[in-house]
Amino acid sequence: QFHRISAPGWPGFLKVRAFAHRCEQEIKKGNYDIVHDVGHMVGADIFNPHGGVEQVWLRRYFASYDNPFHRVFKRVQRLISPKEWALLSLQKRQYLSQETHRIIAISPMIREHIRMYYPHIPLNKIALVQNPADLSRFSPKNRDTFREPEREKLGFKDDDIVLLFVGNNFRLKGLHPLLKAFKVLANGFPRLYLLVAGNESPRRWQRLCRKMEINHRVLFHGPTESIEHLYAAADIFVLPTYYDSAPLVVLEALASGLPVITSRWAGTSSAVTNPNTGAILQNNDDPEEIAKAIRSFFPYEKRQNALSASPRSVRSWSINGHVEHVLEIYHEVMREKSHG
Repeated sequence: QFHRISAPGWPGFLKVRAFAHRCEQEIKKGNYDIVHDVGHMVGADIFNPHGGVEQVWLRRYFASYDNPFHRVFKRVQRLISPKEWALLSLQKRQYLSQETHRIIAISPMIREHIRMYYPHIPLNKIALVQNPADLSRFSPKNRDTFREPEREKLGFKDDDIVLLFVGNNFRLKGLHPLLKAFKVLANGFPRLYLLVAGNESPRRWQRLCRKMEINHRVLFHGPTESIEHLYAAADIFVLPTYYDSAPLVVLEALASGLPVITSRWAGTSSAVTNPNTGAILQNNDDPEEIAKAIRSFFPYEKRQNALSASPRSVRSWSINGHVEHVLEIYHEVMREKSHG
């Protein structure tokens, strides 16, 4: 059964406050075994912040702007935003409320940030439940079916090395530093190409590619319902993100047998367990570091090693395991509530 909670659409700060208040009233009216919050409400038994800690997200959001003027402008814009202050105030209540029995961190990175900003929260109140990947959909076996026809459709030859970037916020996900790294690599490797997929207009990025003189080597694919085809067609997956609490694309690429180059600001970077599965960037906006990590997987043998090593690194990230873990937390919280 679905209970719709109405809230005003504008102004933003009023929408945040009104929705949280009305959810709290709904909880008091009902007799719920478990209230699991994945958004902006208070009074829940379990708080599951999918976006992580707002203060960290803001810091990395500002860092993603290459232009210093834009960074300052965005800081001022957020500083004077009533909606931002409402969100920060609400999130503090969500983390520190006595009614919150468990806080689910969807990655080790998010757990670390929670401990950093809310050190008084007991450790046993924070549960690590990592987001799962659909391991039945993403597999190296897809290469047998999709690789050749997909590469032919995209115009790639057998001996081309294809980098794949997937994301819907190209700036925040680190496309600009990736393009700079690609420029570093392009002159020495004429068979290197970059495939960009995501639901964002590519116009400004295409202009940037023309300015960098790499436009003939960068293909903007747009959104797709068959992302597994692109993993099968690619050779190396690269996501030098400024911040992503738990990007599933990292898990999907690993499950598909690709080496993954991503940053320490990607929550699922913990799945990149050894040099055979990829590399974790310490400075996601350093083109030289990105280029060096990509270059390390140019040898065919290294990419072949990843075909077997990468899928092994995500075997424990299954949907069934995720559901079982969440249900365990439900039962623990229900026992605590009944004893209370």
